[in-house]
Amino acid sequence: MNNSPKRAAKRKPSFLRRLAKGLYIVLFILSLLVVAGYAALNIFAPAPTVNSQVTIAPNPNASVSAPPAVSADPAASSGPAPLVLNRREGVYTCLLLGVADIGGSDTMMLGVFDTKAKTASLVSIPRDTVVTGSNGKYHKINTMYASGGAEAAVEAVHNLLGVPVDYYVSVNLKAFESIVNQIGGVWFDVPVDMNYDDPLQDLHIHISAGYQKLNGKDAVGVMRCRNCYYNADIGRTATQRAFLVALVKQTITPSNVTNVTSLINTFSQYVRTDMELGDMVWFATQAIGMDLDKALATDSLAGEWISPYWELDDEAVLELVNSLGIYQEEVPAGALHIVHP
Repeated sequence: MNNSPKRAAKRKPSFLRRLAKGLYIVLFILSLLVVAGYAALNIFAPAPTVNSQVTIAPNPNASVSAPPAVSADPAASSGPAPLVLNRREGVYTCLLLGVADIGGSDTMMLGVFDTKAKTASLVSIPRDTVVTGSNGKYHKINTMYASGGAEAAVEAVHNLLGVPVDYYVSVNLKAFESIVNQIGGVWFDVPVDMNYDDPLQDLHIHISAGYQKLNGKDAVGVMRCRNCYYNADIGRTATQRAFLVALVKQTITPSNVTNVTSLINTFSQYVRTDMELGDMVWFATQAIGMDLDKALATDSLAGEWISPYWELDDEAVLELVNSLGIYQEEVPAGALHIVHP
């Protein structure tokens, strides 16, 4: 008789144990793919190349004297020499245009992204800001888009603020309606009661103040309503910046992974830009992990309403431009082309 102890029968792992092991392997493989994909994007999508220097025709009417300018042509003797400013490495700019079907740019914002410091700025440019057109006459800056397209708007902002505009993104306001509906609405604190009707534009806005989930139609209403504020467009630009931040934060969430295809279709249908796909990918990789609550600063060009224009405050705008950190040196007043009719 064999008295040796019997070897215990080998038990098969339970279904839950096998499932957990399988999920672990899948997550491990996905993690490797994410890391590899991120590395590949950084390798195959290099940093965009922009000119390291910006040449600016000085404003002869600048109220504050500028330091001696560096002339691109030492032999030139007629008129003030152009200003040459050196850009900080890793800092890029983009002009965001919100466009309605009627043709003008309803919204204009300058975005600045410091990819090294991982910070960004978003500056609203009031639509009634007065600028000088190519014909030498005064115009509201929002009319630049209607007369010459995005390129004319870019040139106007460059001349006004003395900053380079590396890219533009023109977004039809219908895109906001589509995106908001695709992600199931956006939670937003509407600052004031909004009641406005414009039959000519088929624009009807009736939204109560308070924190609520907005559908696409109401979101566009919140973005467009300017008569709802005592300070008109200035109040609206603050709301627009706040809503854009809320929209971005609520769009880039894991729950919207299934909406990627439809969001891309919306982008291709309603958005026009001169930014190459490779540059978009690179900027996306640089933005990974940014905390918008801390890393994003928002502001607007200060000034006052002197009918029929928004006239800028020279010193306040100059201070704001310098705070953006686009250049290595301080921007002189002569680089800005602020006008006062």
